[in-house]
Amino acid sequence: MKETYEIGDNEVRVVGGDDDKGRKPRLRRIIIAIAACVALAAIAVILAVVLIQDKDPETHGIGTTDVQGTANVATAADSIWFCNTDNSRASEIALSDTLIDSINLQILTPYNVSPELYVGQIDTADKSILFASQAADLARDRGKIVGAFVCAGEPLSWGLSKKGYCAIFGDSITVGMAENSPLFEQATDVGGYFFRQYPAVSNGKMVENKPQNSSFRRALCTLNGKICVIFTPDRVLMNDFSTALVKLGVKDGIFLVGSTAHGWYRSPDNDNVVQLGFPRAPRMKNVNYLIFRRQ
Repeated sequence: MKETYEIGDNEVRVVGGDDDKGRKPRLRRIIIAIAACVALAAIAVILAVVLIQDKDPETHGIGTTDVQGTANVATAADSIWFCNTDNSRASEIALSDTLIDSINLQILTPYNVSPELYVGQIDTADKSILFASQAADLARDRGKIVGAFVCAGEPLSWGLSKKGYCAIFGDSITVGMAENSPLFEQATDVGGYFFRQYPAVSNGKMVENKPQNSSFRRALCTLNGKICVIFTPDRVLMNDFSTALVKLGVKDGIFLVGSTAHGWYRSPDNDNVVQLGFPRAPRMKNVNYLIFRRQ
């Protein structure tokens, strides 16, 4: 007798049997797994974008020294203070020079001076000023000071776009590199001075910066247990300058405004003024200087 596959009027037959029963739940699990993977991938992308943004903090203005340091950040707790006191010397600026990797470096070392920051047009005829150089950058759009800045206890600017710093308390001065420094608040509390600039050398290591242009460079440095200002009479690349500072033996250093920015020093032999740049034009009310005064 032949087996028939016809369905009767009162018969209910399940098509597919047990295979179809198992296939649908498996398909559902596959779809859920794919959706979960897509969601996790989206979350990972969002987190990656956030982390990248955190590593590149917003800058608060573009100064005349348009660079960004990329070295590891040190802590302000490592700060060493300098006053260059030497009872055998007068209150003066000593000048020396050297050659590192075909780069001429001129070194100005202050002795028995009082460092401070000054904001505004400066009197070049003031004989009490032995050295002056523009310190913090100014934003190109509004002429405001770029980065945190405290003058005689008064905070005039805030911002962490630059990780190098200089702090002055009394006759002592320090330079270093830190994203956050308690020295800003301390300068505000005790009537000190504080400004930020781009770092050149941190803990004996060169800090790499982006620009590839050649220009006249200046840096406030610690060298052989003293604070000093080192500059180039010739145009050099920024990274080459920083490398030369390291080979010279600089422990820490931050850039000052370079190029043709206004500055000068008094020669120790005849007290004549030696120009480092040109007065800023147009004159801006927030132009600021690091100065060393006679004690």
